[in-house]
Amino acid sequence: MPKGLESGQHLDTPQVQQIPQQWLDQFAQYLEFERNYSANTIRAYVNDLKQLIEGEIPGPPENEGPKTPGSLEAEKLKDYISSIQERYSRQTVVRKVSAIRSFCRYLRREQLIEEDPSKLVRGPKLSRRLPSCLDREEIQKLFEATLIPQGDETADSLSRLRDRAILETLYATGMRVSELSAARISDITLDAMEMRVLGKGSRERVVLLNQGATDCLKRYLEARARVERKEPEIPVNAGEDPLFVSRQSTPLSTRSVHRIVLKYARLAGLTKLITPHTLRHSFATHLLEGGADLRVVQDLLGHSSISTTQIYTHVSLERLRRIYLSSHPRA
Repeated sequence: MPKGLESGQHLDTPQVQQIPQQWLDQFAQYLEFERNYSANTIRAYVNDLKQLIEGEIPGPPENEGPKTPGSLEAEKLKDYISSIQERYSRQTVVRKVSAIRSFCRYLRREQLIEEDPSKLVRGPKLSRRLPSCLDREEIQKLFEATLIPQGDETADSLSRLRDRAILETLYATGMRVSELSAARISDITLDAMEMRVLGKGSRERVVLLNQGATDCLKRYLEARARVERKEPEIPVNAGEDPLFVSRQSTPLSTRSVHRIVLKYARLAGLTKLITPHTLRHSFATHLLEGGADLRVVQDLLGHSSISTTQIYTHVSLERLRRIYLSSHPRA
């Protein structure tokens, strides 16, 4: 039980102002160690709850003060959620409601409240848009845009080798851009064509590399070693170095990876809005279209729930529908 209450003492309708900071701190520890949430999610949840407690809602309508629920009572929580819907996107409101529900369940679990008021609260549903993806021809165009002229040994060729390796790795593994940016040389095993990834909630998994990604990674690392005046082979003692680095040898940020993907999409003449996540979507869609089992795709993507992976079945069906309508003589 969190400190602040004697054993057996409850808050039937806990006043928001009575919730001490240590309860939020202990809730954050619960999310980290028991629920295995990511640092970004924990930070967002705690900030959402602070806003709830303090009643700080930016940009209130004219002649209207910020609305605060006053207590964790269902009706007042409903009023609070109604007020933030006027100020935030649907996606942000869904997250804030999720934070409130998780916190109320935590208080009930710790026997700080008799009933969970969030059970009676309904937030907006987040519509699931079908993710955009590239077809196989577009993927090939993207890769070809990184080709280096024969015999070019300049620094620009090293950057292109790196960029090709990034694109190939994203598409071969389906990993998130944050996972790619955090990867180190020691995480890859080229002989086994696999890579260790630290995903959301510090969950580790192994993803598979295809031959194209393996070859590109090897060429990039060998060229990088030469530029750094090391042996032409991949240096053994560099295992903890970042896998992908800038020209200044600093770790490549997620923002930089986004720019790289966008650069080659433009060079390839692709008109779609393409991000690193587009390659992740394409990876999953193409696997399912090729007959891969949904559970296998779930493991490779690092999804904790199969329902998250199931959206790709809709993508595959939609693509099949378009092919059918454009190809069948009586469609």
